Amino acid sequence: MNLRLSKYCLAFSISFLALLSVQAQKLQGSWKGELSIMARKLPLVFHFEQEAGEWMGSMDSPSQGAKGLAADKVLYSFPMVTVELEKFKITYEGVLMNDTIKGTFSQSGVEIPLDLIRMEEGELLGTSKPQEPQEPFDYDIIETSFQNLKAGIKLKGTITKPKGMGPFPAVVLVSGSGEQNRNGEIFGHKPFLVIADYLTKNGIAVLRYDERGVGESEGDFAEANSFDFEKDAEVALNHLKKFPFVNQLKSGVIGHSEGGMIAWIMAAETKGMSFAVSLAGPTVPISELMMQQSQDVLESYGASEELIGEQRKINEVLYRVFEETEDFDDLKGNLTGALKSHLQEVNKMDSLSQEQIRELEDAYSQMVSPWYFNFMKFDPEPYISQTKMPVLALFAEKDIQVNGRINYQSLEEIKKVEVLENISLKIYPGLNHLFQTAETGAIDEYAQIEETFNEEVLADIVAWIEAL
Repeated sequence: MNLRLSKYCLAFSISFLALLSVQAQKLQGSWKGELSIMARKLPLVFHFEQEAGEWMGSMDSPSQGAKGLAADKVLYSFPMVTVELEKFKITYEGVLMNDTIKGTFSQSGVEIPLDLIRMEEGELLGTSKPQEPQEPFDYDIIETSFQNLKAGIKLKGTITKPKGMGPFPAVVLVSGSGEQNRNGEIFGHKPFLVIADYLTKNGIAVLRYDERGVGESEGDFAEANSFDFEKDAEVALNHLKKFPFVNQLKSGVIGHSEGGMIAWIMAAETKGMSFAVSLAGPTVPISELMMQQSQDVLESYGASEELIGEQRKINEVLYRVFEETEDFDDLKGNLTGALKSHLQEVNKMDSLSQEQIRELEDAYSQMVSPWYFNFMKFDPEPYISQTKMPVLALFAEKDIQVNGRINYQSLEEIKKVEVLENISLKIYPGLNHLFQTAETGAIDEYAQIEETFNEEVLADIVAWIEAL
């Protein structure tokens, strides 16, 4: 190679490297787009940054209140972009063209077109949360910890105490399904922080805590079931009652959703507890609840009657497996076998390929957990029937996760048959599962609503506890 040609090659190499650097910078930053899922739009945001030559990224789903979901893999070789979030079985593949990434979003084998556009610096998605309390607080805050000795774990939380000596009525807040910290953070809201603030300002001491394996608490969340969480709540209540400012004759729990279900268990079994409040707590067998939830959620997304019917048939197969499986270790094999048989029958197929079987197992992998196994077998009716202490059960008319009308009517019937005068119940028109004022009750509204927790409901809880 002569000297002149070498100079051209060197010049080309420098120019090419400079071009790569410019193109690399083009990916840096935040990108937004909307998935079209039936009749609804689901906004997503991807964040990309480069550190030491390696690309890193995360994803937000603002309407689902999910932020900073870390990507396991970000591959970028201009113009191609690939992102993988293994835990959620999500892959995004796109082509970068100026300030647009044209691509495809896939989850558990379902592919949906998704184009992303660059977000302006400082642009935010979401709404303000005006109910979220701000310092200074006119009550005392006590950071605390307590041990579930049987489980061998330490749980940490926060007590908010009214000013003065007391004794004050006191409650423990028990959260719903999924990993929850002491503020109950969900869809960009902090409902337990709002509830604790309101109750404490109205003379009620409140303990809220990080669930096992979440935040500052020890333990393994993934290996626990509803009965384990009930024991944690019982330990929390016993811990709260040790404080001299707590009225021993007015101490109980307030639980939401699965926490409302746990409130029913504790109302039937926990000694030394004075009362329970169940917020959107199931009162029908969980298999019935989940069947209805599937239908209500699909309807909220504008699904066709055909699709809803197909999903109902699949759910019937799935839930029958849970009912008939005695040993958790047999669950995965039983689910796969039952679904294979169902799909072969529906599609008139002799067999499924290994790839189809893997996709099948991926689609229902989240069901194969100790928590879900026990949850699907649960029936709250026997616990409700055994309750002797005062219980306040509150429901929301637009709740599509724990159908407010159906569960309210179920409780009315149980109360009538068992003559349970200790139970008070109420259903609120216009409120969703999180007890927010809502238009449709659809899940994708939760994060877009400014209200965190309806104040009328809070006032009713305070008045009911004061009247005990």
